[in-house]
Amino acid sequence: MSASTNSTHSGTYQGFEDILEFFNLSRKQCPKGVRIKRNRGTIQLDITTDPETGGRKQRGCNCQFTSEGIRKAVDKAWLVHKSLDGQFQSVSEWLDWYKATILDENKTPLENDLITYRQVFKEMEDDYFNGVHKNTKRKRSRNIVSDQSSFNCCFLDVFNKVTDWDASVTWEGIKEALYSPLKNGDSPVGSKTFKDRYYRLKQVAERAGCKKALEKLEKIDSTQTVFMKFQSVDLDTLLNLLDKERNTDYRTVTDNNARDGWCWVSAMCALYGLRPSEIAAGQNLTKDITVDGITFPAISDSNNIELVLVIGEFTYFGASTKTGQRLAIPMSKDNALIDRLGIHNVCLPITTSKDPNSFNNNHRLWLKNHNWGFTQAYAFRHLGNQLGEMNGIPQEIRARSFGHSVAINDSKYKKRRNLATELGILTRHQKQPLPLEMGKQILINIGINPDLPEVKAIIRALYQLDD
Repeated sequence: MSASTNSTHSGTYQGFEDILEFFNLSRKQCPKGVRIKRNRGTIQLDITTDPETGGRKQRGCNCQFTSEGIRKAVDKAWLVHKSLDGQFQSVSEWLDWYKATILDENKTPLENDLITYRQVFKEMEDDYFNGVHKNTKRKRSRNIVSDQSSFNCCFLDVFNKVTDWDASVTWEGIKEALYSPLKNGDSPVGSKTFKDRYYRLKQVAERAGCKKALEKLEKIDSTQTVFMKFQSVDLDTLLNLLDKERNTDYRTVTDNNARDGWCWVSAMCALYGLRPSEIAAGQNLTKDITVDGITFPAISDSNNIELVLVIGEFTYFGASTKTGQRLAIPMSKDNALIDRLGIHNVCLPITTSKDPNSFNNNHRLWLKNHNWGFTQAYAFRHLGNQLGEMNGIPQEIRARSFGHSVAINDSKYKKRRNLATELGILTRHQKQPLPLEMGKQILINIGINPDLPEVKAIIRALYQLDD
């Protein structure tokens, strides 16, 4: 009935974006007539028919905008829904009940100043590892390097800003951790780091029952105002970079192998719109694979024209992929482009590190050392998205192949559009392909019989029809 009864959410949601996603999902768990509504750092109940006003009204419910607060708010929404079903005889009686039960005004517990940071951190760590992977719903494990790395990044990095874990949770300690300078010495205010710290530390204060910290945090604006500058690359630039690299002899086998490997990874990232680590999870790179009775030819097979890539849940070095097992398709089937990218010449770099970020970091370092002019792997991924749009692949198909939602494809990826590729999209789409029946009618209008065998063969090829 409520989000808080669903144990699979435990430990799943991490930063602000994850909490916001959890909030939107939890809204669907609310009863008709009583919904939860975000009001900056707190949650309100949006009551369609409020007993006091007879119309819509938003009321506070003493719940913070954290994963735990969201669960409590949904539970309270159900309590209010039940209370509206003739449970009370008068409005004043209902208001008294609301203040006592929903706002907890009759409860004045002493602030628990005996709970230490170490105790709270342990609870949050246990919750995280008792939860499931956000996208794949796989049970988390301390033995999986990706899970441990995600915990370190999303939780431990914040925890380590607290100087004394055995001290009681206080506003002073939370404040010190929140405003701790970034690695470069800059103030964190306005950064994504500050926003993530804010919501993580708010969870700490809520679990510890530190009322003063919650009141202080409520007055702080954690909005991100400083953003990383997005990098991009167009197809012609990428092809020229690949040609230059592949025609350069670095005089050692190791350097030439690295050249071949990272050039191929870069080409794959652009053609499929993938993250580098997802290529390291490819299961049919050099051999055919059969999944659920369907055989997928190897990418290295020059006769493989569909080039469907099977991405596994784990890379060859043990890191989990962000979206689990799925299929990916190339954003172009232009044979000349595929040949120039060298897609069939599979050359996967081998890393022995168990660090799940090492493969991506090695790719980034190679791009930097070879002066490609950009180091963000997502530049390839966004080029792939634009190639797909240029080639008429529907947004829903692109999003599924990339392993994310249509909303992400429509919003996040448009922020990184490359002007040269954007121009290609617009100019190539001035004349849209015709529907099948309309195409046949156009042929008739210009005196060509669409039922002739040779014309039928052309139509089947163009519209990808079965015989």
